[in-house]
Amino acid sequence: MPLQLTPYQMVSIIQNGMNTPRQPKNIVVVGAGMAGLVAASLLKEAGHQVKMIEAANRVGGRVLTLRSPFTDGQYIEAGPMRIPSVHYLTLGYIRKFGLPINPFFNSTPNDILYVNGIKTRLKTYQRNPAMINANLAKNERGKTFVELLNFAFQPLYNFISQDPVRNWSMAIKELNKYSLDTFLRHNPFGDLRAIELAKMLTATEGLSELSFLDIFRQFVIFLNPHMRFYEITGGFDRLPRAFLPQLKEDILFQQEVRKIIQHDNKVIIRSVHTQTAKPFEITGDIAIITIPFSVLRFVEVEPYHSFSLNKWKAIRELHYVPSVKMGIQFKNRFWEREGMYGGQTISDLPVKQTYYPSHGFGEKCGVVLASYTWEDDAQVWDKMTQEAQIEYGLRDLAKIHDDGIIQNYVAGAVHSWVQQPYSAGSFALFKPEQEVELYPSILSPEGRVHFAGEHASTDRSWIQGAIASGIRVACEVNDLPK
Repeated sequence: MPLQLTPYQMVSIIQNGMNTPRQPKNIVVVGAGMAGLVAASLLKEAGHQVKMIEAANRVGGRVLTLRSPFTDGQYIEAGPMRIPSVHYLTLGYIRKFGLPINPFFNSTPNDILYVNGIKTRLKTYQRNPAMINANLAKNERGKTFVELLNFAFQPLYNFISQDPVRNWSMAIKELNKYSLDTFLRHNPFGDLRAIELAKMLTATEGLSELSFLDIFRQFVIFLNPHMRFYEITGGFDRLPRAFLPQLKEDILFQQEVRKIIQHDNKVIIRSVHTQTAKPFEITGDIAIITIPFSVLRFVEVEPYHSFSLNKWKAIRELHYVPSVKMGIQFKNRFWEREGMYGGQTISDLPVKQTYYPSHGFGEKCGVVLASYTWEDDAQVWDKMTQEAQIEYGLRDLAKIHDDGIIQNYVAGAVHSWVQQPYSAGSFALFKPEQEVELYPSILSPEGRVHFAGEHASTDRSWIQGAIASGIRVACEVNDLPK
């Protein structure tokens, strides 16, 4: 049974560390993303000998701030870009390291909707939802997409809030079989016709075949009118880099893991240097694997049956979401002249979601997150060269704004997570049935090998999930016998 920690206990561990172990151990952590950094930091602080193996030449994993080819100190977040105010673990580490934050304006009344050939503002649409042509039932006309989704979700919200621990377990058992699409089409709480509109205006069309439960967890955050969001001032890469003063001497970079060998009294990790192909071997009492299962599939395990069949099933079947982000720098911040200080555009164009910077207001230039897409919506971009993607991105932004913005183009960058060899996807989300079938096996240790990562948490796709799993696994191994 995986170790269960309350949020209060995890916040306390961030602030105060763990207890001193009875038997300090040699621990090898594979992966220097957020889960690996948190686990290694806590274990080293407690008194263990820790070494980290990382295939890339940097820390952070999927926390990645793209600063090139942009100029004037501009950047975009290729990975996480916002922190919900309820993510106390992420904010706890930010406070621990003294990192500055500023508000992230995920949505504003001035958000632009560009749907069915109609361009309007969110505040205008909210006053007159019928202005966007949609095939709605009579009782749905005059309601916004948020009101329509709340109609479908409110009974579930109410049920869970009555007893969150007990009722979440019951909801998982009953709703595990649903994708988002099947839940909206066959809503057990009442019919909903506005399926396509709801998916379009929440940018979940590409995710609609994935687990309803995983998408519902996202809606709980994004549809909450009281939720606030933050970003790390100066870039999210400042968070993983804040671990380096403690851990930099313990991280072996550019080591791609090829083999895990388990013995009764030790674990051996074999890797090769990504530049020289020179083989390397390190031995520990315990190994903590934090790399995505999409990458772990290619690592040999000896003996094979030292991992259970259920673990192998989880490694093979866990789904990682393809995601593409496109950043475009412009000579001037034309969007601010249109009243866009943060916030977003949602469209039915290929760019889907466009986010405007929540920092640098009034500066001369800026970078727009021109496109953020997932799943099927992301894969259509991967077929093009980066130059073609930026050209199409500019074209779509010109439709939303005006043709004159093309003349203000400075530079652009595109990041596809499915094409990155050490991630092979942006984050884990379950398919229907997998919450019950896979999740327990994702968490379970296999002999001397333990597991962490955002996929090994209920906050999948967030930094919070990676941190929570890192704390859990550190506590899990802290007092194990040597």
